[in-house]
Amino acid sequence: MAGCSQDNEEEESGNWIKTLPKIETHIHLDGSVRLNTIWEIAQADSIDLGVQSIDELENICTVLEPMNSLQEVLDVFWVHQKVLNSRENIARVTFENVEDAYNDGVVLLELRFAPTFISLRKESLSNDDIILGVLDGIQAGMQRYDIEVGLIGIGVRGMEEEDNMQALLDIIRLKNGDHPHADRLVGYDLAATEAGFATSSFLNLITIARKGGLHITIHSGEDTDAEHVRKTLNILGAERIGHGVKSWDDPSVIELLKERDAHLELSVTSNWLTKTVLTIEDHPIKKLYESGVSISINTDDAHLMGIDLMHEYELIADKFGFTKDDFMKINADALEHSFLSEDIKAKVRDKHFKNWSSGAMPK
Repeated sequence: MAGCSQDNEEEESGNWIKTLPKIETHIHLDGSVRLNTIWEIAQADSIDLGVQSIDELENICTVLEPMNSLQEVLDVFWVHQKVLNSRENIARVTFENVEDAYNDGVVLLELRFAPTFISLRKESLSNDDIILGVLDGIQAGMQRYDIEVGLIGIGVRGMEEEDNMQALLDIIRLKNGDHPHADRLVGYDLAATEAGFATSSFLNLITIARKGGLHITIHSGEDTDAEHVRKTLNILGAERIGHGVKSWDDPSVIELLKERDAHLELSVTSNWLTKTVLTIEDHPIKKLYESGVSISINTDDAHLMGIDLMHEYELIADKFGFTKDDFMKINADALEHSFLSEDIKAKVRDKHFKNWSSGAMPK
């Protein structure tokens, strides 16, 4: 009875969301730099941000209301990108992302980063500096906190193919290198605006990533439509889809997602801010979940969007009526779709999800 009483008290206070073991599969390092960190690095390294105070900085590096397009949101990334200017600073930002996730109750985090974007306009910053800095950061984070972390490299649509290819080859080389956590380089992604690019034009890049031992997740169906998600699954063989919100518009794509057991990395607030959905209530997260599509709940770009993962869970519970059981089922299933090794997933499963399984998902 005491246990039941404690559970009821947690339900009433909302503490159950804080203590809920969470799996976050989709967050961008280069969109998740703390405001104070941006300011401190800029001051220390004499980086001109075009503002005179931290209050002014907040106005140019956060998106708190819907923008006119995905591209307008992407443009805000440049403020965050400027301070990712050395291996040491990248390690710091990575560590802080791990720390923030742990404080939100995340037990397994997959953090993604784009070497081709981070290195732009920084002649002295190499891909190795970036990749090793991220590895240093997760090493420090996992040493301090009880959390498992995987890394996903990103190829950026719209950037030179040879630059994306070189970054990918460097990720694969360092994945097989001697850094203590080299094996945490587990995935590859394509990101940025999907509209205007032929899916097939990225096949060579994705093929090399897969041959290099990287799992594949791809941003799709965010600023496009369900047909793009179908092409991403059929042409590129994505195991997971970043966003994929427009999938709901085509029942045959929903069936394809379920047939392939392809996982959707959903980010409700982000999809509202980019006008992928016009209102929070329009988001199909509840419909996707109830249809049996595999989903996870993510921030996407936490600090850029002024949110954290607790905010997303509270929002989804409030707007869509998700319960503790729903969240546990979602996270147990998200764990099964993590790109980290089976040994690591087994450890997380045994510690946090022993009485839950992805088979408990509604169908």
